[in-house]
Amino acid sequence: MSLRSALVGRGNLLRASAALLLLGCTKQSDFVAYKVPEELKGGPRPLEAANNLLKASDFNDGRSVPWTTSFTAPADGSAEVKQGAYCVHVKHAGTKRWDAQFRHREMVIEHGHEYRVKFRAWATTATKARLKVGMSGPPYLEYWSAVIDLSTAPQEYGGNFSMSQKDDATAEFAFHVGGDMAPSAVPYEICVDDIQLSDPTFKRSAEAAVALAPDVAVNQLGYFPRAIKVASAKSASTAPLDWYLLDAGGKQVAQGKTQIHGADAASGERVHLVDFSQVKQEGRRFILKVEGESSYPFDIATDLYKDLKYDALAYFYHNRSGIEIAMPYAGRADLARPAGHLSDKSVKCEPSSGCDYALDVSGGWYDAGDHGKYVVNGGISLWTLLNLFERTKYLGSSLADFGDGKLAIPERQNQQPDLLDEARWQLDFMLKMQVPEGRPLSGLVHHKMHDADWTALGTAPHEDKQPRFLHKPSTAATLNLAATAAQGARIWKQFDASFAERCLQAAERAFAAAQKAPKLFAPAGDDKGGGAYADDQVADEFYWAAAELYVTTGKAEYKRALEASPLHQRFPSEAGGHSSSMNWGTTDALGMISLAVVPTQDAAMQRTIRARIAQVADRFLELQKAEGYRQPLARNAKGGYVWGSNSFVMNNVIVLALAHDFTKQQKYLDGAVLGLDYLLGRNPLAQSFVTGYGERALENPHHRFWAHQANPKYPKAPKGVLSGGPNSNIDDPYSKGAGLPGCAPAKCFVDHIEAFSVNEITINWNAPLVWAAAWLDEKGRK
Repeated sequence: MSLRSALVGRGNLLRASAALLLLGCTKQSDFVAYKVPEELKGGPRPLEAANNLLKASDFNDGRSVPWTTSFTAPADGSAEVKQGAYCVHVKHAGTKRWDAQFRHREMVIEHGHEYRVKFRAWATTATKARLKVGMSGPPYLEYWSAVIDLSTAPQEYGGNFSMSQKDDATAEFAFHVGGDMAPSAVPYEICVDDIQLSDPTFKRSAEAAVALAPDVAVNQLGYFPRAIKVASAKSASTAPLDWYLLDAGGKQVAQGKTQIHGADAASGERVHLVDFSQVKQEGRRFILKVEGESSYPFDIATDLYKDLKYDALAYFYHNRSGIEIAMPYAGRADLARPAGHLSDKSVKCEPSSGCDYALDVSGGWYDAGDHGKYVVNGGISLWTLLNLFERTKYLGSSLADFGDGKLAIPERQNQQPDLLDEARWQLDFMLKMQVPEGRPLSGLVHHKMHDADWTALGTAPHEDKQPRFLHKPSTAATLNLAATAAQGARIWKQFDASFAERCLQAAERAFAAAQKAPKLFAPAGDDKGGGAYADDQVADEFYWAAAELYVTTGKAEYKRALEASPLHQRFPSEAGGHSSSMNWGTTDALGMISLAVVPTQDAAMQRTIRARIAQVADRFLELQKAEGYRQPLARNAKGGYVWGSNSFVMNNVIVLALAHDFTKQQKYLDGAVLGLDYLLGRNPLAQSFVTGYGERALENPHHRFWAHQANPKYPKAPKGVLSGGPNSNIDDPYSKGAGLPGCAPAKCFVDHIEAFSVNEITINWNAPLVWAAAWLDEKGRK
């Protein structure tokens, strides 16, 4: 859940400067100066809107997208619209001019065309800015550049250039303001207004109307015939409303009155509920109408999640490191790619890490939209898939759905369950991250490995040329390995005894090492080129590891360790700033779930933990009842949602599902169904947060390779990818420029590749989607 930053142009940067003028060029070495045209003088002037390539020019509506900032550490800053101007506040200028910049993308620069630049700009102190129009990604070829002097008074700038290179459909217009462009004193602020990049032959087509979300929100995938069916409708009416359910042919099949929920703080709306659970009729493309407002179409069927569970699991194959992603396994030819990061077979320690060796840390899954690999986030992701296997083995009826030959992966005919084949790709990597015998801190586990710096959007794994480093070991990472390797040891015992033994030895070695180094924490600021994943509270990881080792070995020492922990006295209901039981940094619930699912020597302990899980599930049901869109997620103490809010919904669904497994009570099944309803469209935005599923499905998650929106040469995301979803903190420039600040918590979202704080994707968010989709598919077929 770390910040995913796209880097900026790093080609050979040419300089030129002039007061109140821009320098135009047809080649990087051929500069011609243009004085400010007369029509630019004398203050603001009408914009040549029809010929202007820029989608945001005067900022009078308070929005700035697609203008956005990029600050590369140590640079830092922010931007906002002030009195109709776009103002960039630079707290730290960095060392290179492109370390601090603002830019506009989403435009085409065409060969042979003549372009005109004009704008107004000023700053809080005299400074410079370097402008460039050029490629938005490697090799960062520039078509035009100039350096301007800025003063505290608004001044006008203008110039022309010809495009001599081939067409560029993903060009950017950028202002580089860091490094040697910056004044001697910081902070400072630069403001721009009335910006044009005009082409006389360009005619802006009418902007496609943005589809408004329907006022009737449904699960756009559908509903089970024999389960709860609820929709949410926006309405300020204080009286119940009439609703009608129509089949695909427009025939009315049911009707009724809404239930008034009233004010809904998460959405900032007044909401009615439509409960049509009495409808058992199966069919496709139903429409729900409330007072003339229509929902998106949806199905009523038993097989709703049959494909989603496989598509969500395919996410992990697509994000494998160190292996070619090939057809037919990739599903679509454009998703195939060469193996990425083959150099991970020998990765050196990061210079400040304190170690002096290199390890083979090849394999594993890329963590999120970038190319880093992390033990602490990989741990909960791996555990979730392995727990799905164990839950289905001991409590379910659909284990064969993930058997050998069921997944589109290269290992599909190796006589082992395909679900375990995929999980092993990550477990093998995590085993490699353990410090070898004979080295300082032997038995501990390196926290993470990733690039020295952030890569740009539109970078396939095999195109990443950044150096990569191992970061120092941590207690949290060590216990993540101890827990998941212990889990793996008992699971693979029947499939690969030698691998199971290797896992057990690594797990026990890691646990012993962690006990000797219980406070070796990853630094919170270690986020250059990768997420920090800092965690200085590891009592939960100790509990998780002890629980998994006890379940696997039955040894009294591990039972004593978990029973001695104060965490053993309750099942958690708070994690990561939300009412939830687990996330990557709060993991004791994982050990408790294993104790509750897998048969052990202590049946009484298992009964106690199962009862506690059901009690917390009851709490989540109460939270759900208070929400107008029935999500099992309440606003946090600050009244908002945090980064990855959808993952908390998913993990709460797992708790509800387990409560149903343990008790067979219908209320828990209903709660789990309502949780997936929220993710698949029954939310204030009528947005399905999963790619490929629903009428208004997610399209542009933040990902380096699935980067079609940033560069058409890269593919769109495959089906089954879950977005992190609404985030009240609005931690990225694009979301801020899109006008999200001040949004109601459940509406703090925009489906754009650069909106990384609301539209990031990660392995620990897709893993519970797999778990929940598989569980619901099993229940739907009963």
